[in-house]
Amino acid sequence: MKHETVSLESVCMAIVDCEHKTAPIDESGDYFAVGTPAMRDGVIDYSQARRISRDTFDAWTRRMRPKTGDLLFAREAPVGPIVRVPDEENVAPGQRTVLLRPDAERVNSEYLFYLLGSRAMQRQFHERAAGSTVLHLNVADVRTFKLAALPTIAEQRAIAEILGALDDKIAANRKLIRTADALALTLVRSRLSDSATVAVSEVALVTMGQSPPGESFNEEGNGTVFYQGNRDFGFRSPTNRLWTVDPKRMAQAGDTLMSVRAPVGELNVATEPTCIGRGLASLRSEVGQPSILFHTLKASSRLWEPFESGGTVFGSINGKELNNLQIPVCEGNLEELETGLSELDSVVRSAEAESQTLAVTRDALLPRLMSGELRVRDAERQVEEML
Repeated sequence: MKHETVSLESVCMAIVDCEHKTAPIDESGDYFAVGTPAMRDGVIDYSQARRISRDTFDAWTRRMRPKTGDLLFAREAPVGPIVRVPDEENVAPGQRTVLLRPDAERVNSEYLFYLLGSRAMQRQFHERAAGSTVLHLNVADVRTFKLAALPTIAEQRAIAEILGALDDKIAANRKLIRTADALALTLVRSRLSDSATVAVSEVALVTMGQSPPGESFNEEGNGTVFYQGNRDFGFRSPTNRLWTVDPKRMAQAGDTLMSVRAPVGELNVATEPTCIGRGLASLRSEVGQPSILFHTLKASSRLWEPFESGGTVFGSINGKELNNLQIPVCEGNLEELETGLSELDSVVRSAEAESQTLAVTRDALLPRLMSGELRVRDAERQVEEML
């Protein structure tokens, strides 16, 4: 029985491809076309989805209108992300996605969501997509994916509920983070001067990133943390760590991390000594106000507009430009402001750390539950202790 498999097609009532064109945007629309940029960490990022009209929604869902319980699967750029259709049923499949409608008599929708997101399945997707210039899957590939033999519907539901409890807490933490960041933004904006500015170099030490030699990378955890590239860095949006035993330019805990290549101006905060690579810079407050520095930059997004193209293929800002950049000055009791912002940042950091632990636990439980190695009852106790 352990070696038996079923195809994805056999447990779905329908597998429907998306429209092969970009949905026209309607800023006043009540619907969204959800493409691969909006599919991240198992949830829909509506800021990256295309807001569309009812007419466009009808046209983009003419083959099958998504409903609660359906899943959206990304088959290109990148391959593998999967999200659930929300209760509002207001999303249409965007480009490079496939709409899945599970057969409720064969598979629990939530269980299938976790199964397709498992490491084993994601590896299968990428192996199948390999070999092309741009990693992609055809709808025919998606239909023939092999799934391990499924447990009973009751067992599937129980497993999904355990994993869902962890995801619910992660979602609550995500909401807490958004609230704390929004409050910090309001606090800073209420203190920003309408006219006074200061050069970055007068309040911060700027260090431009430089990648260490490629051969020094390792994953053994015995070097210095290295955040690669200019996205998903720091505690607000952590990524997998790479390590180097030959660190070059370093940031310290509390330093603001900033992307200096397109997209210029994405910000985060280092939580430990960090080797900063190309495409990043660190800014260390020299006046004892690291939280004010971070949130002032975050509240001043228009600062980066002159560097979005810069006359090159990709936008960038160099060290001289960053040092000379004029940023707004906060007024009033700055010690009180720094304390308040620091406390909000601590809330964000704690929530992110807890979510990482919960995600690791979820990903560790997933294969053991699905294989039957771990009993549902034992997993329930483990999760209850965490929550």
